[in-house]
Amino acid sequence: MAVQAQLKGWTQMTVPQKLTSREWNITGLAGVVLIVMAVLQAIGFGDFRDWLESIGLDTPAVWAVGIIIAEVWAAISLFKLPLMTGFRMVGGLLAILVAGFWFVQNLRLVSEGAAGELSNSGFFGKFLEQSPSWWTVIEVTALLFLVVYSVNLVSGWSKK
Repeated sequence: MAVQAQLKGWTQMTVPQKLTSREWNITGLAGVVLIVMAVLQAIGFGDFRDWLESIGLDTPAVWAVGIIIAEVWAAISLFKLPLMTGFRMVGGLLAILVAGFWFVQNLRLVSEGAAGELSNSGFFGKFLEQSPSWWTVIEVTALLFLVVYSVNLVSGWSKK
């Protein structure tokens, strides 16, 4: 009985948390950034795959597809849409994982000195190119904090 009730809670369509319009704007901003990243990476899929290969990831096509799917799912979970509780919770986890991936990769590139060798940080595929540097690390740090804050707002963890 308890498992069935738990599953029903995860699959139940729920209206998003009651947030202020300012809070929805913040979560929407995080969602828009993630969806733009995913769309531009998908448009330039070959270049995005090549970039992932250039930073040393095995099976870059699988990584590229996984990152794009995670960014889209995460973005949808941050918008003011009625979604299943489980979908929103998994989306929040994916949002943190994908923002963390970008943070770790850019920090690694800069700290290993490989930043000057690459012309692109990879955030937006072949579009909006920026060479990895401490500036891109600051950008992904801000994105990571924005995503964590947004997931906290949307999930309602802070209100429990």
